[in-house]
Amino acid sequence: MKHGPLQAAQLNAFEADGFVVLSDLFSAAMLDEVRSLLDPLFSRFNELPTHVRRDLGAEHRDSLEAEARSAEINRPTSLEPRLRASGVFRVCRAVARQLTGHAAAYTFDHAIYKTPNNQRPTHWHQDQAYSGHRRVLNTVHFWVPLQEATLQNGCMQFVPGSHLSGPVPHVHHPNGHTLHVNAPAEEHIRVCPVPIGGCTIHGPLTMHYTGPNVSAEIRRAWILHFGPWGRLSKYRPRILIDRIARLAGIEPRATPHAMKASS
Repeated sequence: MKHGPLQAAQLNAFEADGFVVLSDLFSAAMLDEVRSLLDPLFSRFNELPTHVRRDLGAEHRDSLEAEARSAEINRPTSLEPRLRASGVFRVCRAVARQLTGHAAAYTFDHAIYKTPNNQRPTHWHQDQAYSGHRRVLNTVHFWVPLQEATLQNGCMQFVPGSHLSGPVPHVHHPNGHTLHVNAPAEEHIRVCPVPIGGCTIHGPLTMHYTGPNVSAEIRRAWILHFGPWGRLSKYRPRILIDRIARLAGIEPRATPHAMKASS
């Protein structure tokens, strides 16, 4: 691992559990900057192109509600480029480089605003299920709440060590937007509240969930993904070799499920 903001114990936790919780990574000014850039996008959510917005809280594919319960904007950095110059973005990229041991670059981002008194959770899943790749990419995913994240407003919950079991089959939710798996046993779940200025980091095989926002305020979160190959990850040599092998009828060799060798 390269030198960076994380201590040895945090690096070890990420390796063993598949996630780590950081309590003091960003200043209040950094979060205010991001919020000032994201809030205007969500204020005109219904005017955004349909391919970048969706309601993760919708019950069915054709549900039409006046206000999205769990409004999501995909790649807000493409709509508001100043986000890529923000302090939060720069700090996350530096931490990603430490975790991957490479010159990590941006691969993806999205933001989710859950409305107050909202009974819709984000169901249990692995991010890998959304990747479209059989071979897992070596990425790290930052979940940055723009306020204190609590059990009441929908903080992250993880299953420690779940990344070691590899990809798990998912099913589509009736809303057509989300994938999920059955909820794990309660004793295996770790609830991870985060103070303002903190975040969680996980890998794409780590099982996670956020509960309903039953608080009186919007729960804002910006999620950023970084990896050694950036947005070109799907074109990296190992991926191309596997695709050629499948075309030739040869099953690609398995990748170890340890976090260093996975996405």
